[in-house]
Amino acid sequence: MAYAVGVILLVMAVVIGIAMALQINAFIRGRSIISPRQLGLRIVCGVLLLIIIGMIYYGLAREWTNPLHELIFWAALTLLPLMVIVVAYIDLKETQVIGELRQARLYTGALRAEQEILKSQEQPEEDN
Repeated sequence: MAYAVGVILLVMAVVIGIAMALQINAFIRGRSIISPRQLGLRIVCGVLLLIIIGMIYYGLAREWTNPLHELIFWAALTLLPLMVIVVAYIDLKETQVIGELRQARLYTGALRAEQEILKSQEQPEEDN
């Protein structure tokens, strides 16, 4: 059973590492629409998840002799997912703000295009 848990944790760590590498690669090549701050937040989330996976493996594999040390360890491990949630929430808010700005630019561009079309339609009538 412990072997299976170790393999599952290793697979999860590899998947997170690959996802982080793909995010960084897409950002560097300009194929991503995320901001540098969002990339940083996502890297922080990935690193925190890798730390959590490592701590789970360490906590399960270690023979605890002092119950207080074990309690402190698992309490610290409990706080890390809360940090991941906070960082992910910040990333979500950043995504919403950027989306609203892009939507505003889209509407502004569409309005300008519509005004130019209306002006071009009005100008031939004035020439007659």
